[in-house]
Amino acid sequence: MKFFDIFPTFSESPYSYTLVPVVMICSTIGFYYKPFFHALILHPYEIANGKRTHTLFTSALIHRGWLHLLFNCIVIFSLVYDMTSILKQEFGQTVSYLVTPILVLTLIVLPNLCQTYLHRKNFIFTSIGASGLSLGLYGFSALFFPLQKINHLFVPWIHNSAQYWIYILLLLILSSFIKNTKINRSLHLIAFILGSVLALLISPYTVELREAFN
Repeated sequence: MKFFDIFPTFSESPYSYTLVPVVMICSTIGFYYKPFFHALILHPYEIANGKRTHTLFTSALIHRGWLHLLFNCIVIFSLVYDMTSILKQEFGQTVSYLVTPILVLTLIVLPNLCQTYLHRKNFIFTSIGASGLSLGLYGFSALFFPLQKINHLFVPWIHNSAQYWIYILLLLILSSFIKNTKINRSLHLIAFILGSVLALLISPYTVELREAFN
């Protein structure tokens, strides 16, 4: 069995093979060299005052721990490949190569802009990690083919992607009420919804979902 029998080739998913190593390298440097870590961290209070705007993007390149990093890298590698493949299937390779990085950048920056607005007066609030991108990609993949048939092992009423999307949304909403945690639940929810909206705007199958509710 060869490596590319399991994983996509570089030409099939160039952005997975580009973004994930960059995130791993930057995060590893950040673990051991704190000036680098602090240079990339998101601080909404400063951004609201016109400073450190680069961190709307760079905060996704660093993480607080190895588990956080590895989980996000696995999800990003898989779902960026999924996004690239979906766009290639529906619109062709050129569109796929052009649109994928725009969507990835959007799913990093816009959720960070939202949490910057929410925490713009909170001097002590900071944020790092690519979890927003992970959840945004999840929302995009879950809703691009909304009526695609799927089955959930533990939830018998799930029969298609739209129902699975509702299930994930409910979990994220419920988890957002959990207090005393370092996990940025509100960012996860915002990113998931944003990724879902982008999928509905781009997908040619959105009309099928609308017709299913009529």
